[in-house]
Amino acid sequence: MLMLALFIGCGQSEQETKKQVDQKILNRIQSELKSSGTFTDEDAEYLSQRYGSELYHISDLTSITNKQAEILSKVKSIRLNGLTSLTDEQAKSLGKANGLYLDGLTSITDEQIKSLANVEILVLSGLPTITDKQVEILSKVKTLNLSGLTSITDEQAESLSKVVWLELRGVESITEPQAESLSKVKYLYIPLSCLQMIEPYKN
Repeated sequence: MLMLALFIGCGQSEQETKKQVDQKILNRIQSELKSSGTFTDEDAEYLSQRYGSELYHISDLTSITNKQAEILSKVKSIRLNGLTSLTDEQAKSLGKANGLYLDGLTSITDEQIKSLANVEILVLSGLPTITDKQVEILSKVKTLNLSGLTSITDEQAESLSKVVWLELRGVESITEPQAESLSKVKYLYIPLSCLQMIEPYKN
């Protein structure tokens, strides 16, 4: 019994040591991100392996290389809110994720939209504008956040009606045709004044 207890104690000690090592590495990476906004390929590889299900520790990352984007594409859900722009190649890599949070992006190309359209959860809440064509491409995303928009077109509302979970928290007003289209969205987050226009169209 004593020997068994000793073995269990050793196992716990090793596990605790690993946690401490992981925390030390993470603290170092986060410290470097705060000072430079970048990290190394080795750091990207470590994070993608250590946090394969969800990676939300790198909000201070302000730029990445194409190689790092490819490495990070192994993560199922990743928050890269510090990025303000992407290359087409980076979008193609990151589009392999299931969940992608890109709150910092202020502009996006049609090619990048096509790459990101297969992501199940996509947050682009920093975009101030978006084209009808881009919204049409994004209409197959299940969960979509475009809360940076202050207005949408009738065509965009029609496309967005296909989204299951939609956030348009920044939209200031909508038209009657838009209200009818948006009434088809199962889970819709939009200002109350707009929601009041939508309610009469719900079945």
